Amino acid sequence: MNTDAVEPTLTQTTVAAQQWRVEATQTIAYEVRMTDGVLDPANPALLEAGTAVRTARPRRFVVIDAVVHELYGDNLRKYLEHHNCEYRLCVLSASEETKTMESVFTVVRGLDAFGISRRHEPVIAIGGGIVLDVVGMAASTYRRSTPHVRVPTSLIGLVDAGVGIKTGVNFEDHKNRLGTYSAPAVALLDRAFLATLDDRHVSNGLAEILKIALIKDARLFRLMEEHAELLLAERLTGQTQVGDTVAREVFSRAVSGMLEELAPNLWEKQLERLVDYGHSFSPTLEMRALPALLHGEAVTIDMALTTVLAAERGLVSTQDRDRVFGLMRRLRLPVWHPLLETDLLEHALRETTRHRDGLQRMPIPVGIGGACFRHDLTVAELVRAAEVLRDLSEGAAPAAPAEDLVVTDVGGESDEAGKRVIRRDGLSSAWEGITWSSLPPGAVREEHAGTGTDKLFFVLAGEGELHADEVPHEMRPGYLIATRAGVAHRFANPGAEDLSWLVIEVPGPPGASAPSAQAPASGGVA
Repeated sequence: MNTDAVEPTLTQTTVAAQQWRVEATQTIAYEVRMTDGVLDPANPALLEAGTAVRTARPRRFVVIDAVVHELYGDNLRKYLEHHNCEYRLCVLSASEETKTMESVFTVVRGLDAFGISRRHEPVIAIGGGIVLDVVGMAASTYRRSTPHVRVPTSLIGLVDAGVGIKTGVNFEDHKNRLGTYSAPAVALLDRAFLATLDDRHVSNGLAEILKIALIKDARLFRLMEEHAELLLAERLTGQTQVGDTVAREVFSRAVSGMLEELAPNLWEKQLERLVDYGHSFSPTLEMRALPALLHGEAVTIDMALTTVLAAERGLVSTQDRDRVFGLMRRLRLPVWHPLLETDLLEHALRETTRHRDGLQRMPIPVGIGGACFRHDLTVAELVRAAEVLRDLSEGAAPAAPAEDLVVTDVGGESDEAGKRVIRRDGLSSAWEGITWSSLPPGAVREEHAGTGTDKLFFVLAGEGELHADEVPHEMRPGYLIATRAGVAHRFANPGAEDLSWLVIEVPGPPGASAPSAQAPASGGVA
């Protein structure tokens, strides 16, 4: 971040010099840069970012997300040691529950213990949006301002949290109630991190890209509509020529669109902000639903609600409304949550109005790719829209609703008791029982349980390993691995080709036992 202060003026406003007025302005410049291989020792960008002073032995204080550290910690150390850098790592456990001032204090204690130059040794933040917010908050207050560099590792960080200047932490049950405006010196965007991002967090980030598409970029919406499954399958990492071309344009349009809205209004002097779309009811919903909803999932539900409201007001056609909902479901995002009741909507509207200085300033979509602001929403109107949304959500059905699709436990009896009905997704009410996933060579990915369903993993290509709660299973083409509900999964691909598999989520009937990851003979590997 470069800050250039203009010479202040001092005006004496009374003859007796009892009152003065000081006027000063400050310009801010920071860089957002796409880069490949940010942890490649041949790429000096990470250590060059945020400082014009070159030393024989640079020093850096690095804050890194705990999960990211497990995946990339060795690469980071090798990078810093290759460049003869004296460093200290601060490993943070990141969640909405830990996004508090205590995490900020953890960073500050580490800074005090390590000791840094106030202007020439920028703090480096590596992680998702939560870590970027916490470190930005700490840097903005440490010695009243310390430069920092952002390296987002999640999709939501790459296109949203990593490119603006806001920082924040939660306070009690309020999301981002405490925060500052603090631009990074540089934000380095490396989409290679997405290769190890789990499926749900890919969808989570796509929600913020969809936001930009809905309020200002119809071309971006069409790209997502045409290539939704490809974006999910390749995690925007460009594994194929078509996928790379699409992903690069999606990134370019999403980040450009975000910065076009932020740049003229970095300090939010103007409270009518298009980028607040999806962020009127979602903060309350997200905090009340913790830990069930991710940020992007709550934002999607907010966007679905206001899309219905806009349709009811004649601002969005029924056809466009259904296109929006269809894309949300294809991106594996929820469009409904049972907490969307009168009490929550009334509270969220009141909080949003207070936050926006007494006016609703509600961004509402106009068609696809446009938006307007409204100040006259009523609780009754919101409740009606929520009811319509619930009915639309519950009415979603498979395109060809024949008999329920069933699978039978591998190696078990093929009677009715052995069958499992492929689930109707509890988040989006779309029939999404089977999905495709992949992992590039040398990559590792962890997926913590969140669906509460049994899972079957059918290996299509490549060779690797799946650890289900630390129990290892080989992954080879044709193998079928069954795991219980609630099991954490760790995939590893040590091979030279992509590892790909189908994921089948299979809730059992009431009272039925789940397949055991410890008992492959009765449902593990075929």
